[in-house]
Amino acid sequence: MRHTVSILAVATILFAGCVYRITPQNVEQKLIAGKTTKQEVVKLYGAPFLRYKTPGMSMTSGKKEYQLHAGGEIWLYYIHYLGLLDIMKQETLRILFNNKGIVSSYTFTNATSAGSFPSKPPQQSPSPTPLLR
Repeated sequence: MRHTVSILAVATILFAGCVYRITPQNVEQKLIAGKTTKQEVVKLYGAPFLRYKTPGMSMTSGKKEYQLHAGGEIWLYYIHYLGLLDIMKQETLRILFNNKGIVSSYTFTNATSAGSFPSKPPQQSPSPTPLLR
């Protein structure tokens, strides 16, 4: 009985990270540009990993100026998973809030990298030989 309880405890710890995931589907369902507030985002995903302000960006072409975005505050959420065979997955949610604290836009990206850590440091290449004249 104790053996079963310890196996269940270890399994719970190992799989706890798999329960909460930010996915494109749940982001699309829960974040609504022009409606979702900062307080709602904190309730959904917790405090962001990083937040910073952006002054906005515009572009001039000839005599016309185009505003690409008005600026505001950007929140970043990073989620890392280490899977089997040393496969690392990183998901990033980037949310842009306007000056009123409402979501203007968001992007969701993920990246996967695979490979094992090297067993020994890489060999250094020989230093370059100066050319003789």
